[in-house]
Amino acid sequence: MSIAEPLGETTNEQPSAGPTTIEADRYDLLGYRVALSVVPDEVRSTVRSILRGFGPLGESNGAVAAAYSLAPADSGGWITEVDGTVVNASDKLETALGFLEWRMVTDALDRRKDLLHLHGGSLCLPTRRAGIVLAGNSGSGKTTLTQGLMLRGFTPFGDDVALVDPTTLDLQVLRRAFHITEKTWRLLAPLAGGALGPGDDDPAGYFSPPQWAERPVPVRWVLFVEYRHGQEPSLVRLPQAEAAAGVLANALSLVSNARLALPAAARLTERAECYRFLTGDLAASVDVVQRLVGV
Repeated sequence: MSIAEPLGETTNEQPSAGPTTIEADRYDLLGYRVALSVVPDEVRSTVRSILRGFGPLGESNGAVAAAYSLAPADSGGWITEVDGTVVNASDKLETALGFLEWRMVTDALDRRKDLLHLHGGSLCLPTRRAGIVLAGNSGSGKTTLTQGLMLRGFTPFGDDVALVDPTTLDLQVLRRAFHITEKTWRLLAPLAGGALGPGDDDPAGYFSPPQWAERPVPVRWVLFVEYRHGQEPSLVRLPQAEAAAGVLANALSLVSNARLALPAAARLTERAECYRFLTGDLAASVDVVQRLVGV
């Protein structure tokens, strides 16, 4: 799996969609400008909420790199098209929405071969002068830890995919909505001092932060997150060779762009402090990170 792949059952059938008469919205995903048509209106509103980090743009003119659409199929279910070709057919709207968002973000990232893509969350410190990457496998608690640090004043560059300039090692913002489960909200509640949940405009399972990092900052710390229930949080400093292997293991762009990923991993692990971060209790884990970075 590459980046938060959509869950749920899909089918290889390609039923025809009903006619679409609504004007397409324009979105800009990391410079990848696209048109997106969605019907009916209530589904269009949901898609706008999920993608609001990327638009819709105010203007309706100008060239676009691709045209996407999501619409009901005549035979039931939902189909997604890219430039008139059916790329997905789903029985459930929830699955179709997840696929559409995943496909658009994936297509945009595929065009940013100038950046190192790491599987992890990334944040700017409250001082706004340095950045931290939380890398790890799916289910390692990266998103929950990222959210916990946001409650302590850290500002997100992104969740699930950290984008790093291979030369300056600056983090780049990816305003993709977080994928948040009810379990994550429950874990965050004690840290927040009360119940938490998505914003009024967030569809179930998504959360768009009210604030994103405003400008690039260099990565100063890389933490390889490993969650174990009941574990006392601890940091283990990694030698450069082991840290570089960890970076490459989490480099989503390694296969497609090894010429960039290999030297970038060496440069990143030479300049940034890298740790294996064994996490357990969320509040205690957040405290450990705060002490590490001095905030």
